[in-house]
Amino acid sequence: MTMNKHILQIHYDEASRRMLDPGFTPLEIVGNPRPDWREYWGIRNYFLNTALNEDDYYGFLSPLFFDKTRMNAQQVHAFMDSRPGADVYTFSPSMSDASAYLSVFEQGARRHPGIVPVAQALMADIGLDVNLQSLINNFRSTAYCNYIIAKPVFWDKWFAINEHMFALAEANATPLARKLNEVTDYGKSTVQMKVFIMERIGSLVMALMPELQVTNLNIAAMRFGDPLFYPCRDEMVMLDALKTAYLHSGDQAYLDRFHTLRHDLLRRCDPEYRQDRPASFF
Repeated sequence: MTMNKHILQIHYDEASRRMLDPGFTPLEIVGNPRPDWREYWGIRNYFLNTALNEDDYYGFLSPLFFDKTRMNAQQVHAFMDSRPGADVYTFSPSMSDASAYLSVFEQGARRHPGIVPVAQALMADIGLDVNLQSLINNFRSTAYCNYIIAKPVFWDKWFAINEHMFALAEANATPLARKLNEVTDYGKSTVQMKVFIMERIGSLVMALMPELQVTNLNIAAMRFGDPLFYPCRDEMVMLDALKTAYLHSGDQAYLDRFHTLRHDLLRRCDPEYRQDRPASFF
């Protein structure tokens, strides 16, 4: 089976251009006119100006892809070619973030305070019936950094949600729009809240579309994120298994066990974790 892949790697300037993998197709955001949208500006322009083939695969990787995944283009192509037929392929870094939170939104609630109420208001504005506090992402549906290569059956939904947010934020005419455009800390820089929500829409789409055939990079090949979590790799596999069991059964006992094990994991591996008992980050 021949897989037609359009794997683009975004760059903004000479420094990011030097980071590109020659095995991917460069996608330049010329002049970086809207840095407030980060990579979405380039992805959006591509979708608006390109006719997609429903059987082809499209991906939009950051210049930091190798630094975050330790994978080059040859390895990405080989991984996909050896597992043909999926709708979506993910290469998400940070096994710890993927396993230790119920969803990308719970992780966001801890790292970017205020993100969940804003994202939930966005879902209501779109008319999407989803409770982000009860959403579950396991390894299948977790994708940080937009490291996703997929067919249009995925991207069409992803783009529709993000375009609704784009229109709201650009008009800046409502309290929700102003929340989307608020600046929040991101390491040594500042980023608007809309960017952190945009980066979580891929995981939302995969969680809401269980019919999608998703192939994620084997957990044994995933990066652990914080190296302090490495001694707890077996526990991280178990956390994912508990989330998956809950998705299949709806049995609260699996979530209770998840919270207990997650509490123990974070107490051992995360020096910033200070809670005395298991609890949600929402």
